[in-house]
This record gives sequence, C-alpha cells and structure tokens, in this order.
Amino acid sequence: MLENRNWLLGTVSDRLLPYVNSYAVFYNVFLSNNYTSMRTILQSLSYQYYDTSGRCLLVIDSPYNVQYLVQLMTHLWKLRIVNVVVIVREVNETNYRAYSYQPFREGKCELIEPMLLDQFHDGRWGKLSMWYRNSMKNFHGCTLKAGTFPAKPYSMVQREGNVTKRFGMEVTIVKNIAQWFNFTIDYLSPAGKVKWGIIRAENSTGLVGMIQRNEVDFGFGTVGLNVHRNKYLKMGSPSFLSQLNVAIPPDKPYSWWEKLYEPFSPAAWLCLVLCYSAFILVTVIIFDSKLITTVEHFPNPAYNLWELLMGGPSVTYHRSSIRIFITGFVLNALIIRTMYQSAMFQRLQATTRLGTKLNTFQEINDAHLFYYMYITTSLYYQDNPLLRGRIRILQDENQDWDEIMYAISQHKLNGVFAIPLDIIEYYVKNYGQRGIVYVGKHTGFNYNLGIYYPKTSPLTEQFNTMIGRYQAAGLIHIWRERFRDTRYWSGAKSHPEPIRLQWEHVSGAFYLWAFMLGLSVLTLFGEAIIHRKE
Repeated sequence: MLENRNWLLGTVSDRLLPYVNSYAVFYNVFLSNNYTSMRTILQSLSYQYYDTSGRCLLVIDSPYNVQYLVQLMTHLWKLRIVNVVVIVREVNETNYRAYSYQPFREGKCELIEPMLLDQFHDGRWGKLSMWYRNSMKNFHGCTLKAGTFPAKPYSMVQREGNVTKRFGMEVTIVKNIAQWFNFTIDYLSPAGKVKWGIIRAENSTGLVGMIQRNEVDFGFGTVGLNVHRNKYLKMGSPSFLSQLNVAIPPDKPYSWWEKLYEPFSPAAWLCLVLCYSAFILVTVIIFDSKLITTVEHFPNPAYNLWELLMGGPSVTYHRSSIRIFITGFVLNALIIRTMYQSAMFQRLQATTRLGTKLNTFQEINDAHLFYYMYITTSLYYQDNPLLRGRIRILQDENQDWDEIMYAISQHKLNGVFAIPLDIIEYYVKNYGQRGIVYVGKHTGFNYNLGIYYPKTSPLTEQFNTMIGRYQAAGLIHIWRERFRDTRYWSGAKSHPEPIRLQWEHVSGAFYLWAFMLGLSVLTLFGEAIIHRKE
C-alpha cells in the first residue's frame, strides 16, 4: 500500500485523511508500519469516524511489545473502541498474533491488559470464532457511574437510617439492567441549582454537561429526546413514551355567593323572576286595585305578599287568596325547596369546582395566565406563536415541583406549569385530595424519555436490547402504573369517605340567614314604631 500510495484512494501511514462521511463507519481497518504510527492514527480519531458498536481491526507490521500494546489499548479504551482486534508479528518470527482486551474483568475493573485471541500459523488463523466476542455482556461486578438527580417519579431518593435508597420509574429500569449485566451503580448528581443543563459544543452545564465530559457512563432523569442534545450526546431507545403537557388549575373556588346562585342557570333564575312577578302582579290586581272587587283587603301590599308566599298570622283566607296561596306554596315548595336545595347540596361541600375550562392554549391566554417552565422545557415551546411573551422561566431547578403544582391548585400562582405528564399524575396520586390540578386536553405533545450516553459510549446497544425486551414483556407499563393514580380526576375512589362540613361549605347559608334575621329585626322595630305613632 505504501508503494502504491499515489493511486490508491486512501492510504494510512502517519496521518489520517480528513473526515468526509456524514455517518460513523461500522467497519474500520487501520494498517501501520509501527506502534508510533498507529498511536498517531488513534490520536487523530474522533467519534465522527467510527461507530463504538462496530468492528475495528488494527494491523501493525512490528514485533510484539507488551508496553507499546498496553499504551495502544489504553488509548482504544479512552476512545471506547471495545470491539477491536490488534494484529502484530511474533518476536523474531514471520507469523502473527491477534490481541484484544476486556475493560471489565472480575477484580480488574478497567485494568487494560492485552489478551491473546489467536495465532496465525501455516497460512491460517485458528480461532476466528473467538474474535469480536461480546465483552460487555458481563461486567463482573464492576461499577458504572450514572448521572441523575431527584426527579419525581423518575428518580427519587429515600433515606432509611444511614442508607440512601434510589427508586422511581427510570431507576427501576436501570437497576434491572444492572442486575442483568452484573454491575453496580455509583449515582452522581450535578452541583448547584441546574439539573438538566444546557448542551453546547463546549462548557455544557448540568447533567448533560456531565455526560458530554464523560464524568458519568450514562445519565437519566426525565431527559427527553432533543435535537440539541442528540448533536453532542447519544440517546438510547426511548424507555417511556410520555407526553409534555401543562398542569392547569381547577376553576376558582366557589364564593359563598356563588354557592347560592350557581344551583340554577341564568335561564332558570329568569323563569323564577317571571313567575314571582306574575304572582305579585295578580296579588296586587286582586287585593290592591280597583279593577277587581273582593271582600278581602290588606292594608299593606308588601305584608300581604309576604303572608301569601312565606306564611304568617292573618285573617281567614277566602277563595281568591287561597288559590294564590296554593300557587305560591307550589312555587316555593317544589321549585325552591326541592330542586334548589338538591342542586345546592353538591356545592355546599365543593371547595372548588370539579374540572377546568383551560383546555387549549388560547383559553389559557384568555384567562391571562402565564406559562411557567424550566429553560430546557422552553426549547419545546419556543416556536409556538401562542406562547410568545407569556413564558416565565423558573431559575431554581431544585425547587420541588410538587410545591409549584400545589400553588397552582390553590390559585397562588397565576399560571400553568409545563411538565411531563407522569410528573403531574404522580402529584395527583399523592396530593390530589389536598390540591388537585388538571391536564390540558389540547395542550400536550409526545415526549419520549430515555437514557443518554456520551457519544463514544459502547453501552448503547446492550442497554437498548434490554429496554426493548422490557417493553415487549409489558414490564415498562407495570413499573409505570406503580407511580400513577388518576382516580381523583375521574372521581371514582374505591372507598369514598364522608367529608365533614366545614365553614367554607355552609358559610353562604349562614350569611343569608344573618341577613334575613337582621331584616326581620329591622321590620320588628319598624312595626313597633308605627304602632306607637298610631
């Protein structure tokens, strides 16, 4: 190849041709005269040139030297090239040997040593079936670093004495993968108030920065598929197919006045007003006008109407007044006392309305609410014209988002909260009875979560295989259901408990009673004053 380098498409000596492919190459073969040239080639490589799950063959036309070979394989591990075979000449012989390495061995975790695979004798290799064996199927109890942070319900921390336990939807997947491949996990979290972080070519922050700098072997924690992250990181198969939506408050709490007039619609109240107006008109025409002559006559039309509607001491009623009295009794007893009280009963115990009308972005805008979200979440909404100028960034990512949703449920935060659906469902499961929030019906879109790896990680293929098996077996759905409960949305609790009436439940009735009592007292004093003057 060196002799014909002028006409060959590509040749390898002491330098590497510029990268021109738009994708990483699965099969790579590098040839060199000596170890120095091969090391120069490897130092020129970046993750764009090769696929870490692919196959790599290195041919060095130099005798076996354990020191140089260890240096070479150490650099291969730095590049995370694991599926590799290095061919060198035997010492003082023309035959060749094939070597490889395993980064995870029992008692020798990440201790890089050449391992003899095969020898070339009599014009053939003897153990080709041993080449490119999967060295990542058993980690032999070695430790992998996992980057994550408290993100309910995906990754949570619980202290039991002096022991810190991790649990959650994504933690369950990672623990099962660790058990299958026989490795332990060292959990690391980003420092400061930044959780997810912003991905850049350099100086990335938060969790994505830890992954990009190879400070951890993989990272997870409600990290969704994102074109910016995929540019500098490698995402595995989605573990959870979720939805990015907004937590919206219920309708504002009933005031005591609303509990009194809400049982009837405006049309029903209009009907009652017309009925009472007709009743008053007939009463005035019969008893207090010259159009009709009747033996009954009451000196005060207002008191007359009160007696006919509500009852009270008076003289004996005759035919005309009895008909009017029965009409008023039916109107009061049937419509008001029966229908009104039965409709008001639900609102007496309802601190808030069961539901919400904020189901679209336009309805949220019409209610003059803002969209609260983290800066990483805002990347998914930045192209939505309905949200321009209405997004409010939450700077402190360590703030418990359960507190944010509780503030929304109590109308203490003038806005909605953009967050994955699983987080809202977990909040409703734990705090739905204390402060309910709802999910917009037409404000969500697909949000796929998964494990992110450094660009050179060799773990992706192995982990993706296991996640696919978990999904096919239905385990992902089972693990997910442990952290969700939407019964407070449907109102179908299996064992509903009676609720004691509180002051806010019945205050409207007492306010009305106090008003009418005060009016009665004033009427009593008025009658006494009039009687003294007479």
